[in-house]
Amino acid sequence: MLNHLVTKPNNKQTINEIIDFIGNSPVLFAALMDHFVYGTSRVSQTTSWALSHIGEQHAELIAPYHTTLLQQLQDKTKIGAVRRNIVRIYQTCPIPQEIEGELYEVCMSYILDPKEAIAIKAFSMTVCERIATKYPDLIPELIEAIQRIMPTTSSGIKNRGMHTLKRLAKKTPH
Repeated sequence: MLNHLVTKPNNKQTINEIIDFIGNSPVLFAALMDHFVYGTSRVSQTTSWALSHIGEQHAELIAPYHTTLLQQLQDKTKIGAVRRNIVRIYQTCPIPQEIEGELYEVCMSYILDPKEAIAIKAFSMTVCERIATKYPDLIPELIEAIQRIMPTTSSGIKNRGMHTLKRLAKKTPH
């Protein structure tokens, strides 16, 4: 069934069918991860969309795969949709300590990359903010990065950046 679902058109209906099929089953989620990692570019795109929604609803299913997700996030051959959906997961999903440093660095590079997609930059700000809040010494670096991109970025990034900067200013170590 999953083999059929991941090859259907990449749309909201297909994603909902995949999400409903997986439910909260670790076995089915493992199969979905296999399609995500080893499937074609289109299959990876479709499954990453489903993964992002499942990760928000069932963070416990994502837990065994943080290293895999980080590797996929760092894979330059992956299309933007895959990166966007992985970063989306970490806006809400608990971030294990063992990947915080690498995840922060990857997301910071997305924030500073002028060619990166708007959604990836916005989601990366939130991920970096979550990590920097836990490690206040990172806050000044994140504030500086956001301030650096603000003059030349999209209105969506400016909006996210302003809200992020306001929250970070309250948490800045004195």
